[in-house]
Amino acid sequence: MGVKTAVAVGAAGVAVGLVARTLVRTRADTDGDGRHPEGWKAVTVLGDPADFERAEGGFPAPLGRLADVLEIRLDPAPGDKGFEVHARLREGADAKSLIGDDDPDKAIRVALRDAKQVFETGEVLRAIPRPHGHRPSTPFGAAVDKAEEEAKGGGVL
Repeated sequence: MGVKTAVAVGAAGVAVGLVARTLVRTRADTDGDGRHPEGWKAVTVLGDPADFERAEGGFPAPLGRLADVLEIRLDPAPGDKGFEVHARLREGADAKSLIGDDDPDKAIRVALRDAKQVFETGEVLRAIPRPHGHRPSTPFGAAVDKAEEEAKGGGVL
């Protein structure tokens, strides 16, 4: 493959990626993944809700750290598939002391996902550092790395 062909293929790949990203963002905004009108974030957890609330501090550590500034409710999941954990900032709560300057929605989403993982597996699962060792840096690899970093606090990857 010549240099011109490789550049053309790379440019086409970037263009397809940008179009796909635009379509995904548009779909996410209209398909229920947007902000809840009352600010709730939720995650479905497999297990018994009583065990979830019995964790040290009332909830698994990632969520327990923010529990003072959150409203948290547990509801049965559809089809008896565990339970749902819903969380949102308490009205008038000073989240800056716990969250800092980070986006509160992102911090709640990360705490919910981490609490789910701790409850279901006993640890927060990590993709980085990679267990298989170092991967050479490439333009597309950098895009994947960036997406992995931002995925936990975002909607759907």
